[in-house]
Amino acid sequence: MALRTSATNAEDVAAGFMRFREPLPEHATEITGLIADLYGISTSLNALEELTRSGDFRYRRNVPLVRPDLELVRASLKYTLEDIVDFFGNIDPRSPATREIYKRTWFELSTFFRREINYSLATRLRKYKLFLRELEDFTADHFPDKGFMSDLRDGIKALLEVQDNRLALRIGGLEIGGPASSDSHSTGPSSPMSERFPRMRRSYERHRPPTLPPQSPQPPLSPSTVTFSDMPPSLSEGSTSPTTISTAPSMLSNPVNEHWAKGVFARDIPRTRIPFVGDNSECVGDPHPRLRRFLIENEFEELLQLPFNDGAGFCVYFYVRQEDRRARIVCEVPHATRSNEYFCYPLNLLEICREGSCLQICRRRRAGTELHLWANLKFNTIEKMVLFFCTFLALRSQDMGKPVSHILDCELDGEEEIFGGQIVENNTLHALRIYQDTTSKAVRLQASIHRGEMKRAPLWTAFITDNVQSSGWIRRMDSKSLYLRHLRRTVFFPPEFTLPQGRKPEYILRFASKSDTDDFIEAVEELAIDV
Repeated sequence: MALRTSATNAEDVAAGFMRFREPLPEHATEITGLIADLYGISTSLNALEELTRSGDFRYRRNVPLVRPDLELVRASLKYTLEDIVDFFGNIDPRSPATREIYKRTWFELSTFFRREINYSLATRLRKYKLFLRELEDFTADHFPDKGFMSDLRDGIKALLEVQDNRLALRIGGLEIGGPASSDSHSTGPSSPMSERFPRMRRSYERHRPPTLPPQSPQPPLSPSTVTFSDMPPSLSEGSTSPTTISTAPSMLSNPVNEHWAKGVFARDIPRTRIPFVGDNSECVGDPHPRLRRFLIENEFEELLQLPFNDGAGFCVYFYVRQEDRRARIVCEVPHATRSNEYFCYPLNLLEICREGSCLQICRRRRAGTELHLWANLKFNTIEKMVLFFCTFLALRSQDMGKPVSHILDCELDGEEEIFGGQIVENNTLHALRIYQDTTSKAVRLQASIHRGEMKRAPLWTAFITDNVQSSGWIRRMDSKSLYLRHLRRTVFFPPEFTLPQGRKPEYILRFASKSDTDDFIEAVEELAIDV
């Protein structure tokens, strides 16, 4: 079925999107999410290729049953990847592309996919990824959710019908001698950018909808073309009414698609090993048989997925609801002879603590005076543990439900505070701390909210174990300000939160007092000797 070819094409398109992150930092989180979903699609396609070629009878007997669905996904995915590659043709790698070129291309691309079937490219890729994951479970006898599969299948069928109709209309135009579209990205000579990608069918110079705002409301799409009633709410992104496109790129984005949490684990981070101490990852709560449907019906959307137990099938998910930022954690527990079990709990009813190389997530009882274990998560690097810990705290603090009171888990057990002071960011006073893990000796910075209901909630962290040993890492700007070179922050707040930068690749830390500045420098100098 040439699934590996489709997988390679998805990875090539992901590589193309990587070029957009630096010139478009305001869309970096959404772009990173697209890249992650494309690699997720590739991973599932490769896994399905292995299963279809397996000599195991259990898998072979299921292959004919999933073949039509695999062809459905491949056909629609091929259209989508071709369209993306056509947009990449706007950018000529032989000459430096300006930010404006990237911005215009991103805007046109986003507009095209949203207008084609009234939801975003991110949602489309997520549908492909989820459906392929269900097909993978079906082929491997892992008891997929057949109702969920049916919803996804119907949504992709509706999309493919729109894609096929667009192709048929274009072929008809060519047969009667119709002129090529003036806004097509395929009429000119092949660009070097497009040559990077596997040569795919060009769909006969497919016509793209105009990207300028329409002068009058568009007529609704024909019910025979797109059926939204069969689409899960979390995937349809809203109502069935026609979309009016604004010239402002921010109007094209779904806040959940651009959520900061999608980028936390999507970038390269240091990998400082910690000894495996404690039990394997497990959840000891009560399972929810119809959990995924419950989450969809209540408008929760998946933010990220993290595998544990060395890929043995145990996974942790974070979900959030856009309207009130209510956050849920979900554990998926695999079973060899029956359906996987799903466990879910609101974050604002949980606390988190460290035990060796594990994070233990506990239910709060009696106003937090009693803690009962709900899940145990085992980590092999301190960086992944820290990022999970901070993500948990940040999502919980941003939840607009009843706030957690008398919380005691604002610091990670096993870390020592080396420095504590105050900095000014975005005209707001924040707390800045340096932490060192006593086991691995890893060092990191963390900025947190300093006052108010969200006090101690993490804003960003940066691992600086290697930086502190570099003599040119810190440069003084004035009595209260420092330049920090190559500070790779992971942000746990909306994308509007930024740290001022100098002309070089340096970040500016503005302290509230000269004494804090001096103490920070002294702490870093001592760490340079100790690390």
